[in-house]
Amino acid sequence: MIGKIKYAPGTIASLITCLLFLLLINIFNIFAIFLITLIIFFYSFVAINNSFDEFKTDDPQEIVIDEVIGQMLPLLAIPIYETLYPLPTIYYCSAAFLSFRLFDVWKPYPISYVDINIKGSLGIMLDDILASIYSIVILSVIFFFLGG
Repeated sequence: MIGKIKYAPGTIASLITCLLFLLLINIFNIFAIFLITLIIFFYSFVAINNSFDEFKTDDPQEIVIDEVIGQMLPLLAIPIYETLYPLPTIYYCSAAFLSFRLFDVWKPYPISYVDINIKGSLGIMLDDILASIYSIVILSVIFFFLGG
């Protein structure tokens, strides 16, 4: 449904993921949210493979489950950020959203390589996972130096 939005469906999916995370973190612990993310991750491969033939491109914008997983990973790292520099959770969510979207759109190496060369559901998922790893590393370094 979000993938059908005409403008920036990936950004909207990431934003909704952040809002959902803020809701879930008040109900569940971080481990339960990690398990939910893991289930969605494995399900996404099946969902992408089953719907991939309906689209005309290798990475259709209608598929946004990769943004959901990619956005959740920097959000799941919030306990790491909190130990480095204590702030209210909303600041971490905002930083995770902005940094993930930056790396997902910019696609520095090796994200760009994966995006171009790896096809199918693995390629669709892997570039967002790499963008989230970049985001986690950069945010950890930033919060480390702010805390130091």
